[in-house]
Amino acid sequence: MNSSDILATARRQEMNRREAKRWLKRVYYQTLKVEAERRALNVIEARVNNAVGKLENDGASIDRGQSNKKHEDMLLSYAQKNEDLEKEEIKLSKLKHETRMVISKIRDDRLESIAGHRYVDCLAWRDVEKIDAFSHSHIMRLQNEILNRIAVILLKEEETE
Repeated sequence: MNSSDILATARRQEMNRREAKRWLKRVYYQTLKVEAERRALNVIEARVNNAVGKLENDGASIDRGQSNKKHEDMLLSYAQKNEDLEKEEIKLSKLKHETRMVISKIRDDRLESIAGHRYVDCLAWRDVEKIDAFSHSHIMRLQNEILNRIAVILLKEEETE
């Protein structure tokens, strides 16, 4: 193997590691999306509760027709956000399951534990280090091994499809 072949192989491996990391990070980004949807739903819920409180307190002094329309719009908005949140939570659940299944194919308990904590539970590296009792530098070396193995697993799955 000449030096250009070695360089090409190294580049391909690095690209595969990046793709594996991107694939694993899907759960993290979906988790962020679900959390944002939850916050938006909480804001709408607070507005609905506030509007209901004003209706009860102000009683007869409010123009009922305009107030009811506004209240209905808020309730519809709340229902739509709640439906959106449920869809995103289902998607997150499916992504977590799929990711767990791929991680389980690593066949190394240490690596599976680290990958699960980081990429399914979305923990920060310092939390993973505490849970799995490894130093930061050791965790980073193991992460490279995880990414290499995940890249190989994903390539094999891609070839069988």
